[in-house]
Amino acid sequence: MKMPTPFAQLTSLRFTALALTPIAAVWVLCAPANAQVPGEGQQTQKAAAQQQREQLLKEHEAERAEIVRQRALIEQQHVAEDKLCYQKFSVEGCLADAREKARLRDVPLRARELELNDIERKERATTKLKDIEDKKAKNAAVPMKAQKRDDAGKNPPSPTGVGAKPPVDEQAVQAQRQSEAQQRASKQADYQRRHDQSRAHADQGREEREAKATAAREAKLKEAADHKARALKQAQERGKTSAPLPAPAP
Repeated sequence: MKMPTPFAQLTSLRFTALALTPIAAVWVLCAPANAQVPGEGQQTQKAAAQQQREQLLKEHEAERAEIVRQRALIEQQHVAEDKLCYQKFSVEGCLADAREKARLRDVPLRARELELNDIERKERATTKLKDIEDKKAKNAAVPMKAQKRDDAGKNPPSPTGVGAKPPVDEQAVQAQRQSEAQQRASKQADYQRRHDQSRAHADQGREEREAKATAAREAKLKEAADHKARALKQAQERGKTSAPLPAPAP
């Protein structure tokens, strides 16, 4: 069985992430409307939306890791091609061609990286908008809750009888909601931190590899120039010390 190439794996991850993106966006945008649905259904929908977002983040992390791996392979191939260039007559032209090939190989990786950045930026904006809508809905519900408490104080319901329900502990519910919000914020911050570290590590590695490759190219060019100068000097010295030709016979 033929194993899929790394680029094919990256493409598969890309299609999966693109398929999950609209689903997660729909869940996030529908969250304010779903907030009006009381009971267990609301919690189920929120949990499903959170699960979709976490799955999308995992897909993006996998894609970014694959991009880093692909770039490392491109850099290795670039270094190998540079070494071959020093065995040719036109060294500079060969090195320029190798750089252009490496740049073209990185074009689709860079394009996908920009797409991921845009998707994550929109996701953060959508999440922020949802938080604002939730806050507005919460603030609008405060006077209504106060009115209900006043009405309940004037006409307290009887806790006994058929169908009677125990009173709801509003403070406990609010504390639970705050705890869940803090957990979501912590997960998002942790993902952003790991994402930033991964990008910083990739950038640092690429800069180090480019610096090493540049130093190696300069050393090769200097060595070639020195070799050429020595060869020219030796040729000149041989010309000076060569014996004169014999006189032609009469």
